Amino acid sequence: SVRSPYGACCYKEMFVRQKIPAFLIRSYQKTPSHCSRKAVRVELLKGKKFCVDWEEGWFQQYRQQQKSTSTST
Repeated sequence: SVRSPYGACCYKEMFVRQKIPAFLIRSYQKTPSHCSRKAVRVELLKGKKFCVDWEEGWFQQYRQQQKSTSTST
């Protein structure tokens, strides 16, 4: 696929500070290593995309929950 590597990175103005409720999140993806900021691109159910700091406390909790729910299938 010919995705521009530019689009995969997160930039300052794309970051959200507030917690995104788990039920609104469709998927998330870590930014590639060539990006200047280590972050996660979060896609919401409505198709909106935001960036979240990987170290963000609520996101860490969200990831833990995702892990524990995905193993039960």
